[in-house]
Amino acid sequence: MSEKQELIDLLTGIKSSRKSYYHELNQAILELQLKNKQLEVINQLTRLQVNLSWEEASYYIAVQVGQVLSFTCFALTLMEGKTTSSYIVSTDTSPSSVQTLRFSELENKPTLSTVNRFIEEHQGSTGTTVTMRNHVGQVFGFLTLLHRETNANTHEDLLFFHRIAEQVAVSVENILLFKDVSDKVKIEAQLLQSAKLAAIGEMAAGIAHELNSPLTAILGNVQLLLREFKEDRPGKMLQDIYQCGVRSKKIIQNLLVFSRQEEFTFEDLSLHDLIEDVFSLIGYQLKVSGIPVEKRWGESLPLFRGNRYQIEQVMINLLLNAKDALQQEKEPVITIETKVVKKDSKPYVSFSVRDNGTGIDEKILPQIFNPFFTTKEHMKGTGLGLSVSLGIVQAHHGMLVAESRKGEYTKFTLMLPGKGGVDDHE
Repeated sequence: MSEKQELIDLLTGIKSSRKSYYHELNQAILELQLKNKQLEVINQLTRLQVNLSWEEASYYIAVQVGQVLSFTCFALTLMEGKTTSSYIVSTDTSPSSVQTLRFSELENKPTLSTVNRFIEEHQGSTGTTVTMRNHVGQVFGFLTLLHRETNANTHEDLLFFHRIAEQVAVSVENILLFKDVSDKVKIEAQLLQSAKLAAIGEMAAGIAHELNSPLTAILGNVQLLLREFKEDRPGKMLQDIYQCGVRSKKIIQNLLVFSRQEEFTFEDLSLHDLIEDVFSLIGYQLKVSGIPVEKRWGESLPLFRGNRYQIEQVMINLLLNAKDALQQEKEPVITIETKVVKKDSKPYVSFSVRDNGTGIDEKILPQIFNPFFTTKEHMKGTGLGLSVSLGIVQAHHGMLVAESRKGEYTKFTLMLPGKGGVDDHE
C-alpha cells in the first residue's frame, strides 16, 4: 500500500507541491518580518532626540540601522559652514568612542563620490554612501556603510538605505535647528552678561577715581608725619601705613589703565615684572580662595616688546580661569612657570599656568578660543576671555597654546618673541 501511495505522489506531484507551498509561505513570513523590522527602525529614527551631540546621534542611528543592514562601520557626515566632519561608528564601538574625522582635504562642497572615497581610504574598507537633503533639496550630509567585501548588501537593502537617509535627514535637520536656536539664546545671555561686565568696569573706573584723591591726601600726610617720627614705634607704624597706601595706589592705577579702551603703545618689558604687577591685582583673590601658587622662575629671560596692560590682561584671564577650575578640588594648586623656548630658531619667553582641576574634554578643546564659547556655568562666563586673549597674543606675534586631560589638569602657555626674535612692531 505504501509503495502505491508513493507512486501516486510521484505521479501527481502532491508532495512536491506541499514543499513548494510551505517554502513560499516561509519566505513570505520572513519578508513580512523584515518589513516590520524596517518599519520599526524607521519609527525609532523619528525619535532621535534633538539635544544629542553628533557623536551620540551617530551611535543611535548606527544601532538602529544595524538591526536591518549589515556593516562593519557606519559614518554620519555633516557639512556645517566650511567644515565637513564625519562621525564613524564601528560595530563594537561605544557612544564615548565614536571617531571624528575632519575633512580638511575636501573642497568646500564635497560630493558623494569624494566623501565615499575619503572615508574608504581612511578606514581601509569598501563603502556605500548616500546623500541627505534638507527640506529645500540641498545636500547637507551623507550616510556611509563600510563593508569588508564588495556587494555586501542587496539592491533592496540599498533602496532601504536611501529611505533611511531620507528619515535621518529630517531628524538631523531638527537637531541643527535646535542647536541654532540654543546658540542664539546662549549668545543673547552672554551678550547680556558682557553688557553687565562693561557696566561694572565703568563703575570700577569711577570708584578708582574717587579713591585716588583721598589716598593721595593720606600718603601726603603720612610722609609729613614720617619727617617727625622716624626711629621710634610710631615711625614704624607710619611706614607700614605708607607702604600699604602705595600698594593701594598702584592697584588703583592698574585698575584705571585696565579699564581704558585706547590705542596701546609697545615697550620693552620684563616677564617677571609683569607677573608681580598681576599678583598685586589678583593675588588676594587667589589667597582667600585657598589656592596655593607654585612659582618656577626661569633664569636669564630676555625682554620682549609689547603692551604692558594687554599682556597683563591675558595673564589675569588665565589665572582667574585656573582659579575657577579649582573651586571643587580638595587639594587645589596653580603652578606658574617661566622659561625661554625656541621656535624656528628664535627665542620666545614662555609663561604657563597649570591647574590640577577638572580639565577640558579633548572633543571641545579646539573650540575654547571661539568667541562666546564657555564651559562655565550659566551666567558665570561670557566666553570672550580666551578669544580676546588670543587676539592680543596674535597682535604681539606670539602664541597661546592649551593642553588638558579630562579630570587631571589644564595648562595654558603664553609665548612671546624675545628681543631679537622677530621684528619689533608698534
